Amino acid sequence: MDPVRLSDLATRLAAELIGDGEVVISGAAGLEHAGPGDITFLARPSLVGKLGQCEAAAVIVGPDVDVDRPALRVQDPYRVFARLLADLATPLERLFPPGIHPTAVVDPSADVADGVSLGPGVVVGQGCRVGAGSRLGPHVVLECDVTVGADCILFAHVVVRDRCRLGDRVILHPACVLGADGFGYLPGPTGLEKIPQVGIVILEDDVELGAGTCVDRATTGTTVIGQGTKLDNMVQVGHNVKIGRHGVFSAQTGISGSCVIGDGVSMGGQVGVKDHLKVGDKAQVGAKSGLHKDVPDGAAVFGYPAMEAGDAMRIVTAMSRLPQLVRKVRDLERSLERLTSATEDGSKPEEGSS
Repeated sequence: MDPVRLSDLATRLAAELIGDGEVVISGAAGLEHAGPGDITFLARPSLVGKLGQCEAAAVIVGPDVDVDRPALRVQDPYRVFARLLADLATPLERLFPPGIHPTAVVDPSADVADGVSLGPGVVVGQGCRVGAGSRLGPHVVLECDVTVGADCILFAHVVVRDRCRLGDRVILHPACVLGADGFGYLPGPTGLEKIPQVGIVILEDDVELGAGTCVDRATTGTTVIGQGTKLDNMVQVGHNVKIGRHGVFSAQTGISGSCVIGDGVSMGGQVGVKDHLKVGDKAQVGAKSGLHKDVPDGAAVFGYPAMEAGDAMRIVTAMSRLPQLVRKVRDLERSLERLTSATEDGSKPEEGSS
């Protein structure tokens, strides 16, 4: 980030300037890591107390929040801070130099639009189409008849297998694999016989997949990830899965084949989803949950096996008390044994026993 006066930053961000506008800002960081010259932000008014230990030169705040240093007041501090972070990112032109690198291999039948960037070792197969403004990093491989829309970003070592289709503004982080064969086999007299996987994968506009994420091609038909959905690193999506729009799926989630996931669904890390399940619109699934049955629209579930989140949290709380309950049960058992022994031999129980 080039050094900039706070007053100029206020103009750029359409923010209300509070305090000294001559303060020079040279970086941006979160509340716990900001140092001299940085600007930070307060996502919630309740965090104002933590600002006392922060060395940031200025802070982005929401309405009606007063702080002890120069500030920019906006309606949504986090969103404005995110816009500011874009100034710190490495320019795409440096990551993906314009033009086609001499080591890239482009089949003569491929249709590569103007303004596309193809990095070292890129392979664009027969019949592929790459839309205007898209950028393919080192060693990206597009097998035959792949379609990549406009303004897509494919980082190093992405593989898109034959006939799969990407919409516009799709982002694939390093080592994503789209269209590998679905996991389909038939038991036979000599072992497992492979079921041919002849479908494809479709990613709609504005989908983003994290590093190492894999989306399997359909056995027949399509595996689909809907518009605006975001998958974290190392997510596995099985064959013939349909994921709706604007969902969020955290790292190491695994979705088995033929599941139907609605719009706006969120899943925490390491969620496992059994095959052929339906998860309704705007459902929320807690981390490490195991889904073994359908989840209705708007439900919040958690646990293994997953259940209504409130019930699951009560069970977790009860489990934390289990050692204490076991000790009490053992004490009661010993007391009962003493009472039983005293009754059987006609003696009086020892004083103080229960």
